[in-house]
Parts: sequence; C-alpha cells; structure tokens
Amino acid sequence: MKAGDLKQRITFLSSTTTTNDIGEVVEDAPTEVATVWAAKYQLTVKDITRAAGQSAQAEVKFLIRYRADITTKMIVQHKGVTYAITGLEEYEAGQGLFVMVRSMTA
Repeated sequence: MKAGDLKQRITFLSSTTTTNDIGEVVEDAPTEVATVWAAKYQLTVKDITRAAGQSAQAEVKFLIRYRADITTKMIVQHKGVTYAITGLEEYEAGQGLFVMVRSMTA
C-alpha cells in the first residue's frame, strides 16, 4: 500500500446505547471513533460476486491502514455521504483493511 494512494478522508462513527434514569434504553448520537486517510474504489465484478451471499450489497470499498477497532456495527462518513459497513477484509497480511460499504444517504 502506497501512502500516496490514501487521498480521501473518512470518519468512522459508532453509536452507543445507554439506559436512562427510569430504565429505558436510549440510542445516543453517533460518536467519532477515528478519522483516517483512505483510498476509495468502486467495487469490481469479483468483489460483487464474493459479496453476493451477504444480505446487504456493498457499493464502494475503502482501503485504510489496518485498525483492530473497526467493526461492521460502525458507520462511515465521506464527503457528506453516510455509509453502512457491510464487510471488512484484511489487506496484505495485516498492513491494511478493506472496508466494504453501502450508502445510507438518499
């Protein structure tokens, strides 16, 4: 992975669930986990075929430097578009991480 390929800035957000004083479960607003540099790729036919068994179809993938704290329960924001993470795939023996996403923004 070349550092020069990571030209896009993306933000990972995570929602937390808490309980209020009377025991109700409350979804908090998403909180920022990390803002990182990424490379953005449109998915290839091979990627789409591999993801065909998944219930949510990915549209785009981002390549970032490897982070162990990224999960599929998070969302990604990039240039005003919010994406749901549909899959994660390690790149080059742990040097990077492909983040497969689909748009949540209409």
